[in-house]
Amino acid sequence: MRRLISISVLAAAVAVVAGATGASAKGPDWTQLDEQGWDCPVVFGAVHCAPPGGLARVGSGEAETMTFLVFSTSDGSFRGTELIVRADIFNGQPCPTDPPSRQYTYLNAGPHDIGLDYYACHRYDSSF
Repeated sequence: MRRLISISVLAAAVAVVAGATGASAKGPDWTQLDEQGWDCPVVFGAVHCAPPGGLARVGSGEAETMTFLVFSTSDGSFRGTELIVRADIFNGQPCPTDPPSRQYTYLNAGPHDIGLDYYACHRYDSSF
């Protein structure tokens, strides 16, 4: 069920991005998402966009999962997606798309501490 919810959230995010960018060959544009009410903070040198209200749900711990669209701060290009899973429902699953460890990154400890009790799986080449 959680996987279905995650897939549904990602599908909705892609649909909104497609609508926000029209037929642009360069892909989604985070500034357009920001103008449409998406939350797009810079975290660890990349712009992370959550659907409207998504960042507040993550900050309060209400969101079980959240998919972020991630963009480069240098040229605005779309890097990929990042799925976060709340720590109390995380099951230690691998993240095969996140080099080099192929594991989720805990966001509330060590060098990646941003004060969120979530685990993140980067679906792009991240520096973590």
